[in-house]
Amino acid sequence: MHPTVVQQARRSLWRMARWPSLSPPRVLGQSLSTQAPSASTHAVSANNEDSDNPTESQHQLQGRKATTSSKTFNLMSAHSATDQDADLADSSRSAGWKRSAAKKNWHRRKKSNKWWADMDRVSFRMLLTDEMSSNKVSSVLRKYIDEFPILNNNWSDQELVMIVCTLIKMNRSEMALEVLRNQIKEPNRDRLNRVAAASARMGNAPVALGVLEITKHFNLAPDVITFTSAIHACARGGKYDVPMALTLLNEMISANVQPNARTYGAMILAYARMERWEEIVELVNSIPYTDDAHMTEVFTCAIISCSRNRQHHYASRLFELLLEDGVYPGDNVCNAALSSCARTSDVIQLRRIFKLVENHATPSTYSYNCMISAFGNTGNMDKALEVFENMRKDATISPDIVTFNSLLVAAVRSRKVDMFPFILSLMSEACIKWDAITVNVLLEGCALNGDVELAQHYWSQAIQDKQTNLDASSVDNQHVTPDRGHFETLMTVYYAAKDYKAIVDLWQENKLCRRRAKSSKSLNFLIRACEGLKDDKTAVAILAEFADRGQPLSSITHHHMLEVFLAADKYAAASAYLHKMMETDGLVSTFSFTALMKYLAKNKRHSDVLAMFNLYLETRESKGQNPLLEYPADAIYVLAMRSAVELEDHETVLAIYGSFPDAMSMAVHTEMLVLAVSSCEREGDWRGAVTMYDEMTGKLDENTNVEMYKHIVKIVASAGEFDRALDVGGGQWYRQNRPDKGWGL
Repeated sequence: MHPTVVQQARRSLWRMARWPSLSPPRVLGQSLSTQAPSASTHAVSANNEDSDNPTESQHQLQGRKATTSSKTFNLMSAHSATDQDADLADSSRSAGWKRSAAKKNWHRRKKSNKWWADMDRVSFRMLLTDEMSSNKVSSVLRKYIDEFPILNNNWSDQELVMIVCTLIKMNRSEMALEVLRNQIKEPNRDRLNRVAAASARMGNAPVALGVLEITKHFNLAPDVITFTSAIHACARGGKYDVPMALTLLNEMISANVQPNARTYGAMILAYARMERWEEIVELVNSIPYTDDAHMTEVFTCAIISCSRNRQHHYASRLFELLLEDGVYPGDNVCNAALSSCARTSDVIQLRRIFKLVENHATPSTYSYNCMISAFGNTGNMDKALEVFENMRKDATISPDIVTFNSLLVAAVRSRKVDMFPFILSLMSEACIKWDAITVNVLLEGCALNGDVELAQHYWSQAIQDKQTNLDASSVDNQHVTPDRGHFETLMTVYYAAKDYKAIVDLWQENKLCRRRAKSSKSLNFLIRACEGLKDDKTAVAILAEFADRGQPLSSITHHHMLEVFLAADKYAAASAYLHKMMETDGLVSTFSFTALMKYLAKNKRHSDVLAMFNLYLETRESKGQNPLLEYPADAIYVLAMRSAVELEDHETVLAIYGSFPDAMSMAVHTEMLVLAVSSCEREGDWRGAVTMYDEMTGKLDENTNVEMYKHIVKIVASAGEFDRALDVGGGQWYRQNRPDKGWGL
């Protein structure tokens, strides 16, 4: 036996002796993996034959890490540590070196005890299999996707599909195509179709189109599965991928490949996403149906595809077309149509479908749940309870967790949170435990009134905790593992109650929250809580922590940071932060300038308001067509106009009035006109007042128009310029608005 194999076998036996608690399949998988190194060896030799530089592509793939695009900047440059803090850090550095070194070595020893520390092919496959049922990719799998020699192994069809799906989940479509080109060295239609179908299920158009190109590269004529998978992937893909489905259908017909029901269903989904109902009707009428069963199959695929991809309105309209022929389409189609009606709150259509189901089959739990959900979405709690009572009368049907969650949603939508105890008691009688959705809906109900006490009661009852388990009985404790959504909703409750300290404490003291709730929503709640606490130091520390962890920082987050500095009465810091934001495209917005101008106007610093207004105009001009700086700008112009009036700067008033965008609302136009006319009255500028009023003639509401007319006449009378005022605009402003003969004085 080879000495290396002997050493690996000894290490495997040593692991079995050291960890007797390991399950037999896992230990067996580790020991078997050490006996089959041949697959990797053959893969390396095969790659060396096909590539001039095999290690180059390998390093290129393995060196590509998951990157997070973040529009951020170094906040610590504006808020550096003091010299005293630096000296204190230097003095404690030597004292903590030994502790940190010992802790680091302990971490290494602890990490070596992990079962995946020495990853082999069998363990890697097990890890891929465990992750296939989830929409996310764990940190462990992300680590080994980067480190495992994927290109140096020959993978089976199933393994290749799992690897490609994992890369798609990680937004690495190019790497997935690179793996496919590396693994598929000969024409194999079945293998290509498996990957194409997987990419269609994931809604990834680049990989599906890449498989189509690989098929053509091997001179294989794409069959109906290849084309349908590509069309379905484009129909489910991004906004700019959907039109590609039409091109692929034409290419499919040109290649004399007959579309099947799934192909037509994918095409109808593509038309639905492009909001082309006429094309859907035309396509449905042009399909050469062989019989009624074929037509039902096409409609079934189309309705289910639209329902699963949130095109509920089109799914409901397709079901209406199908019912015109008087054929019962089956329970699956009816359930999909019921679900779409529930999502769109189309109660009339939903009752019609429910009656159809009752006439042809026995309504299922799913049917009743859709009815309850539809009434819940419309906020009709009484109707939802009525359907629930009818459901309980049916001995063949038992309510499930979806039933009670729908009732809870109905209570929240109808703002009847006092129904929670009754619904939860029914849930307890049915011996149904809470799930993640139950906890989220309960917290959303508490957020309506900012009921922190009730939210904490439900939280302690639902979330699995060691101390909670000692106090609560096993019946009351629901053992729900909190996720990111739970922590975000709990922060919503605290924010609604204005308990800002509780939000910060939740993040700083709850390790599970810090681990799972790293999201933009949580960050915004934390920054807004610091605004309520007027604590800019904590806000800067939290923002730096999120940035160091790779969290993208949006313009909304930076705007909240400006509000924090202003709440702490630190305008200089806010101004420096704004100028730092202006250095990066896509961060500064109209809200940023509005926040600073409001602060300055509140503190009677009107000259600074006009300076900030000029800075806004310069920034908007330099950034080009940036929508963040174009809309909404109403508050900016109103604040600037008010400050100009306060400073009695009539020239600036006229300049602002003549430059504000025409797309502003009539309420803003009226406010600007009133301010400008008041400035004209003070300066004795009767001509400017009459000219501005003449331009707004016929646009103001009746009451405002009468008051403004009286004001203009008063200004003209004070100047004694009645005759000359009639020459402005041909006197139209006077003839259309005088309430009686004469000037109306």
